Amino acid sequence: MKNVAITGVGGYLGGRLLNRLEQEGEVERIIGLDVREPGAASSKLKFYQQDVRKPFADIFADNQIDTALHLAFQVTPIHDEAGTHSINIQGSQNFLEACKKASVSQLFYMSSHTTYGAHADNPESIPEDAPLRPTPDFLYPNDKAKVDLMFQDFMAKNPDTRVTIVRTVTVTGPHIVAGGLTVLFTPVMIRASGHDPQWQFIHEDDLVELVTILLKKKLGGVFNVAGEGGLRYTEMIKAVGKRSIALPAGLLSRFTRLSWNLHLQSRSPGGMEILKYPIVVNTEKVRKATGYQFRYSGPEAFKAFLETMRKIT
Repeated sequence: MKNVAITGVGGYLGGRLLNRLEQEGEVERIIGLDVREPGAASSKLKFYQQDVRKPFADIFADNQIDTALHLAFQVTPIHDEAGTHSINIQGSQNFLEACKKASVSQLFYMSSHTTYGAHADNPESIPEDAPLRPTPDFLYPNDKAKVDLMFQDFMAKNPDTRVTIVRTVTVTGPHIVAGGLTVLFTPVMIRASGHDPQWQFIHEDDLVELVTILLKKKLGGVFNVAGEGGLRYTEMIKAVGKRSIALPAGLLSRFTRLSWNLHLQSRSPGGMEILKYPIVVNTEKVRKATGYQFRYSGPEAFKAFLETMRKIT
């Protein structure tokens, strides 16, 4: 790991990984690609203001990239589905093409636990070899799953290239603002009657350290990551300290779909399924492979995030 490239370096996790990898003595150069400049600074950084939808194989080749991390992704749902897909799918295709043409030896993709989907028949603990079944009408995990499969296909066709895929649960901590947890900061929180799913979390510091270890140890494959333990949705509501109302699941789905179609809110209709069914991942594989001792449990990671949100809201 000598010359490293990070797409999406201007984002939250991109900046955190830039700071962490800058500390590694073996890393001599970090190439950052994004449409916006990173908030973090590094003497090792060479920044390219580049849209991932435009080819960038020459950038990887010119800088002799040996390790490349793909973090560029449209996370927040937007009503321009074509634009979202082009960033997520075309951008990922360009990343894999750049790695292939520049003979990059180590690839990393930040996937998501939501690729398993929120389903009534989910096992209590989902292993990495479980099928990807992203919830229909939920834009984010559907694109995440498509890219996950693209990286798996690349891995199978290029056995001499090390490919690492991390499927992370909700990332929390003092530096993230809401993210996928915006549902917790509406005036009145909504829950689905008869459902109280468990949510998992991982602290930003633990995730960044795990990614660094996986890269340094050159560990390829697919890994679920999450802090120990979790919280029921009602426990999260109690911690936030806001009022909540329970609606029949069918009514909640119809209301969300209608408000989405009318552009009254930005949550994909299928996203409400996570208020009904848990997506709890098994993390035994990454713990055994890395030997990493997590600094924060899932509930502790959520608490750190909540403390930050209370200071700014």
